Amino acid sequence: MESPLTTNKNIVTVSTAINAKQTVSSNGIHFILIVKNNSGKAIAIKNIADQLSVALYNERGLNIAIPNDALLEIHRADRKWKFRSESVYPDALYINGKEEKTDLKMLEYIAIPVNSICKMHLIIKRVKHVETPYNVDNWYLKKPTINLASGKYKLRMWLPIISNEQNKSRGFVASFESPMIDIGYGK
Repeated sequence: MESPLTTNKNIVTVSTAINAKQTVSSNGIHFILIVKNNSGKAIAIKNIADQLSVALYNERGLNIAIPNDALLEIHRADRKWKFRSESVYPDALYINGKEEKTDLKMLEYIAIPVNSICKMHLIIKRVKHVETPYNVDNWYLKKPTINLASGKYKLRMWLPIISNEQNKSRGFVASFESPMIDIGYGK
């Protein structure tokens, strides 16, 4: 992933792995986000799946991705963290090649040891039912959602890396942005 925003590559680097041709039988577009801890100490970062924003453009050029509510301010009385992303589904998490056996929707933070690699496997399964440009611009339109249909898509991702350290930067480490990725999702 590129990083036109804030980055300190001495702390983390982010990359993605995605197959440009995927079958409908895989039940969604699969991809992997890879975060490498380059720092001299262990870090704990906000759940990658919950922080990730995606734009998924269909063949008509309309963004059909579901907006990520996790990035909106929490107004609940209990103020407790809760996984809120509907745009991507976390499938598996590996730290240094070892699968973490935990419910990824229950993790507020992911611990990454010194000089370690975190790989999160993600899936885009459901999208907004978009028929007009108005539907795209309607940020709060989520229902009805539909299963991703076969076709040609363009995917773009944004990922802020936020640690659990509370200092001057409030735990903000970096922000990464991917280039546009062409994906053929078909038979």
